Amino acid sequence: MLSVILIIKILILITAGPCGITLNSSIVAVQLRHWMKGVNLGECDQITLIMGFTNVLLQCYFVLDGTIDTLELYEHLDKEFIFVSYTFFFFFISLWVWLTAWLAICYCLRLVNISHRVFIILKKTVPCWITQLLLGTVVILAMINIPIFWTMNTKAKQNTSFTSPVDFFNYEPNIKYLSFAAALGCCLPTLITFLCMGLSLMSLLRHVQRVKQNISQSWSGKMKTHAKACVTIFLLMALNVFFFLTVFIFILLQLYIGNNWDTLFWSIIMASPSGQAVILLLGNSKLQSDIL
Repeated sequence: MLSVILIIKILILITAGPCGITLNSSIVAVQLRHWMKGVNLGECDQITLIMGFTNVLLQCYFVLDGTIDTLELYEHLDKEFIFVSYTFFFFFISLWVWLTAWLAICYCLRLVNISHRVFIILKKTVPCWITQLLLGTVVILAMINIPIFWTMNTKAKQNTSFTSPVDFFNYEPNIKYLSFAAALGCCLPTLITFLCMGLSLMSLLRHVQRVKQNISQSWSGKMKTHAKACVTIFLLMALNVFFFLTVFIFILLQLYIGNNWDTLFWSIIMASPSGQAVILLLGNSKLQSDIL
């Protein structure tokens, strides 16, 4: 007879998996359809396209990992498979955060007017080189995360069987290398997102002050654009932080507590790609109308 926890995990797999894959696949399909019709995708549309594709792969990984964990198949897998799966996870999470940072940068450059020379140069160059910048981000993150596979101390554990994914953490990682990868892959893009969010918010407040002095349709339209961009970046940034905290707590629960609360946090992790897709749709009226 199936336990309640097992039934809940199966229901989450059945609902969250297809939902996340469907929403993000719709975003990818719409953007690809525009591109195939000869429409020149802007920098924000290109980032949204890669975000959707990344979320599809990430959701597929969560479904596969959740299925293996639910059916307790880890003891039949080699340790190399576990290492590769976690390397895949670290890479796409880092890419997820960096894509949010690039989207925040593009919104900031589009909405904020600063007369500083560096800002003007960035405003002219980033939109033109966004494809190369995104490709370079993927390559650099791959170069950083793939070597994690070889930095693990595989002599730290005597047996080679895995009864759960937590057994992966019984191996001794290179703390210095993981700290470097976390700083460059997660902390730096989060700080960039915070900075761009602050600049965009300041620009929005300046528009509010101008509207109070001189109400017009043009200022109203710009203010709506600023507000929607700020809300989108804030929600994406909040989702990233919430996701990392959830993963951290989930790992601690499995390592030290091991109670049924880890099912709740696992469910939140499963639903995160769907949450990002919803935020992208709410922040892009054109994308939302095309999908509908």
